[in-house]
Amino acid sequence: MHRMSSTTEITMRLFIAAVLAGSVLAISGMASMQPVLAEKSSDKKGGDDKKSDDGHSKKIDPNMDIKKAYIDGNNLVVQVKGVAGGTTPPEPPTGEFGQVYGYAFTLADGSIWVLNAHWECHPQSGCHPGSMVSEWHAEQVTLAQIDGKTCVTSIFDETMDVTTVGHKGSIHVLHPAKIVKVQTVAFQLTIHPDTAPHEPDPDNPICVAYFVTQFDVWTPKTHGDNEEKDD
Repeated sequence: MHRMSSTTEITMRLFIAAVLAGSVLAISGMASMQPVLAEKSSDKKGGDDKKSDDGHSKKIDPNMDIKKAYIDGNNLVVQVKGVAGGTTPPEPPTGEFGQVYGYAFTLADGSIWVLNAHWECHPQSGCHPGSMVSEWHAEQVTLAQIDGKTCVTSIFDETMDVTTVGHKGSIHVLHPAKIVKVQTVAFQLTIHPDTAPHEPDPDNPICVAYFVTQFDVWTPKTHGDNEEKDD
């Protein structure tokens, strides 16, 4: 076998050393990544791991986690992974009106129907010891931006013709338009909902309640053709 010159031999040794050093660095890098990957993959407790609008992971209460929505006859229907109506707002401090939790349907005709529950507080002084959560009911609302907040500006057409059974919640509507979007949301009341205007005042709008949280959102575009009974 031909023997390499001393210069060539030194060069080869340096090359091999460099390759080995690179391998060690690569292995060290892989080892340092493992705990991070393990933390992410194990971060699956207490509900489904979905992505929020900004791409970060978030947990969704299964009772507010929308599986699909559709129209069944004259009923707007939302189906969740948990129990429809199974989660209600936390008890507010004495004197406050608390939050509204709802399943909000945005329809193609621009109307917004909300299947919701809130604490039954005194219309003027807010909640007090002994207050309780209302029955699930529905109404139409209008929304507007007031002082940088998304606000409910009027509440009308209240109905108790609703159901919350098992995975499904529904609102009976005389002439339902096609469902554009369904959201599970929380709004903070600033006044008692029974004292809200029945139509918005464009010159002096009132913020009846302002948007706090969107738990989940469903649209036919992002979730496929789930409106299986939509006429």
